[in-house]
Amino acid sequence: MKINSQHLSSTQWFIILWLLGFFALAIIAGLFRLLLMFAY
Repeated sequence: MKINSQHLSSTQWFIILWLLGFFALAIIAGLFRLLLMFAY
């Protein structure tokens, strides 16, 4: 299977966006937890 960096398939885009969303949520949750720890 030849990988062309110029064109990503819809499946690859879906996986990339899913991972980005997951990491974004994890980072936001971590920051929120830190804020709660400092607030109380």
